[in-house]
Amino acid sequence: MLRNIPRLISHFAMAVIASKAQTVGIQQSSPKEVLENFCKMDADGKQLGTGHQKELVGLFYQQKPLTESLDVTVVKDYVVRTLDVRRDTAQVIVDYNVWGRVDYSLRFARLTGPSQNQPIQIREYISMIRSDKHRELGSDGQWREVQDVLQWRIKTMPSSPHVGVTAAMRYVREMGFRSRDPIAMRNAQATVAELSAFFQARFEQTTEPRQLPSTVLARFVALQTEGKGLTAEGQKELDALLVQPAEWRTDKIHITRDFVVSNAVLMGANGNLYVEYIALGDLDSSLRFTNGVPGGVKVREGYTLALSNKYSLPGAKGKPAQELIGPNRWLVADSPPEQWITVNTAIRYATEMRDQTTDPAIKQNADQTIAKLTAIHWWR
Repeated sequence: MLRNIPRLISHFAMAVIASKAQTVGIQQSSPKEVLENFCKMDADGKQLGTGHQKELVGLFYQQKPLTESLDVTVVKDYVVRTLDVRRDTAQVIVDYNVWGRVDYSLRFARLTGPSQNQPIQIREYISMIRSDKHRELGSDGQWREVQDVLQWRIKTMPSSPHVGVTAAMRYVREMGFRSRDPIAMRNAQATVAELSAFFQARFEQTTEPRQLPSTVLARFVALQTEGKGLTAEGQKELDALLVQPAEWRTDKIHITRDFVVSNAVLMGANGNLYVEYIALGDLDSSLRFTNGVPGGVKVREGYTLALSNKYSLPGAKGKPAQELIGPNRWLVADSPPEQWITVNTAIRYATEMRDQTTDPAIKQNADQTIAKLTAIHWWR
């Protein structure tokens, strides 16, 4: 009987882990969080074309993305607020600060607020529903209803795509480039010029104080530990905080339990800081996890931040990015070549890579890594 006690304890531990994992799996985003996710994707221009339909349709109840909308609303920013939540329905509002609209001929019509250089606020009321159904586009080009997990979905959509200035400029450039209509081409040039003025004005009119170097670095490390550097799309968010785009090592990724950012030691336009990580181990390119000291050990990494007044506006159709000059702000100029990610991020990354690979050795490594990291996550 005594010989079976370790085995019973092991089975009990795994059962607890599985139970907790199931509990996490059924957690749902709130109506506000779902709509905020949609608004961010919309502001990035993901409704302007068919390339991101699969990302969007899971957020909708019965609707299709507005990929063929005749008008595009250009916004400065927006705020999402919850109005009312019932058992399976919710009302959420989005207050958009709108600069104007781009019509089908690529002509920009400005909406003037109380001041000539201020946007006008327009409110959209959005209905949400908790449902396990949404529509997907099949390989035959037909839309059909599919069943998915139960979650909050958007029942009524904003009246048109609401995109930021940068996404609007990219869209107008691309459409003007494709068009053979001389009027549309001329409108596109005029619209890009006017939108560029908005882009430049946000630097000239800003009244926000410059963020401290430690605040910028904390934001950078938070994004990196969330795994932004593991995908091309996420890397863009990191690049916005870097003086130069980074090239991370792919043979080693550090896994951390937590981190603390130091205050900066300033030397003119540069600041030296360090981050203390609680290191748990490393993940190599074959998804093999190497444990460190049980419970983790403190590791100090150095970073250099620099003041920069250069801003980059992405180009369209392979054209080089346009460089603009704005107010100085702190950016990460030098950082360690290896990435740091959290345990949760590592589990997600190993799972995704395991599902994508056909190499049985990597799949086996990933399974072992996921098991080890799951145990660390629940028993820390």
